[in-house]
Amino acid sequence: MWPRALPVALVFCLASGVPFPSRAADEAVKVADSAKAHYKQGRTHYQLGEYREALKEFQEAYRLKQDASFLFNIAQCHRQLHEVADAIKLYGSYLREAPDAANRAEVERQIRELKVALDQQQQQEQAAAALAAQMPTPAPIAPAVPEPGAAPAVAQSAASMPAPVPTPAPPSRALEMPRDAELEVNANPPEANILVNHISVGASAPVKLRLPPGLYSVALERDGFRGAAGAVTLIAGDHTAVMGKLSRVKSHGWRGLGHLFLVLTAVGEAGAIVGHVKANRSFAGSDDFNKFSAVEKGSQAAAISAATLTVACYVLDWLVNRDKVDAGPPGLLQPMPRETE
Repeated sequence: MWPRALPVALVFCLASGVPFPSRAADEAVKVADSAKAHYKQGRTHYQLGEYREALKEFQEAYRLKQDASFLFNIAQCHRQLHEVADAIKLYGSYLREAPDAANRAEVERQIRELKVALDQQQQQEQAAAALAAQMPTPAPIAPAVPEPGAAPAVAQSAASMPAPVPTPAPPSRALEMPRDAELEVNANPPEANILVNHISVGASAPVKLRLPPGLYSVALERDGFRGAAGAVTLIAGDHTAVMGKLSRVKSHGWRGLGHLFLVLTAVGEAGAIVGHVKANRSFAGSDDFNKFSAVEKGSQAAAISAATLTVACYVLDWLVNRDKVDAGPPGLLQPMPRETE
């Protein structure tokens, strides 16, 4: 039944245009890879200040994969391009797509600031239009017609020309957008890999960055150390500094060696007990007595040596690790005094 039905199912899939599962999975992987490539290109353009190019890349990424984070990136580009209305619209779309976003409070604050800026811009435009409407329109100047028999006028002196009515310049429409913020990351010890939003920005502290206002994740990493991490909210025009302490993680090589010697101690002691029992009970007065007696003495000496090394390894482990911490999650970043520009 099954071998006959398989060709029929294959013919049906081909005739109806139903893709095979493997083909559909391959297409999904290609779409995800393409969206990721557009995101990387957009991030590069954004970091270089090429916001128009970054906007196009983020838009293409969202068309391929409807991820809410792409909407946030698109809104950031519109904000940097001073396209206030579009930025408000895209921030709103981002919050609708991601109602539980970690940076929701920060995005809502951005929307409020942009709405105030948009109202100011519209008021300036309305004032300029009203001022232009109140300006009188100059009447057309009729050309002078010479009287019959009069000599034609060759040229009109500059003094007799009507003076042009000065047109007042419209009020400036420059929109004061929120300024960037400065982030300073410090580490103790200073040699650490510093990541902002999971992107490495330096291998040694301190690092100072100019970033748009918003919520950022900051992490400090170093091999053999327990790092530090945390979230930082940047406010326009502020200098925000954080400090992360990296603690050296305990290494238990000596303890592991001590465990090995402890096992050898137990084995040696067991050999000494077997030798003692065999020598004094089973082979007492025979030729094998001396043989098992030697086994007892040798095993006892090995057990004592292994026990001594075990204690020494445990002591060394304590000395080496007494100023270190156990491996675990990173510690929290500590804020430093904030300076306002």
